[in-house]
Amino acid sequence: MKLIIAIVRPFTVEKIVNAFEAIEGFPGMTVVDSEGFGQRHPAVQSSSLDPFKPGKRIEISANDEMVPIITAAILKSAHTGKIGDGVIMVVDIDTAFKI
Repeated sequence: MKLIIAIVRPFTVEKIVNAFEAIEGFPGMTVVDSEGFGQRHPAVQSSSLDPFKPGKRIEISANDEMVPIITAAILKSAHTGKIGDGVIMVVDIDTAFKI
């Protein structure tokens, strides 16, 4: 089992959710507000004193075989081609319990 963590631009979440609705057996997700910044690129640095940009953090626990399907949906839906589109991380889950 894996934990998929995606940090994306807020306006892409609706498109991502629409893509997830087309995935049979999609396990569900959690979305939280986030702030952060990645590698600073001179071409896009602003004069702002606050480097933090708003984002959305999506978390999905999924079986290993669903990871490529889910990550592909995120990549297709969140990609704008601009620096700062986001990041996807996939980590192992040793143990999980339903409450």
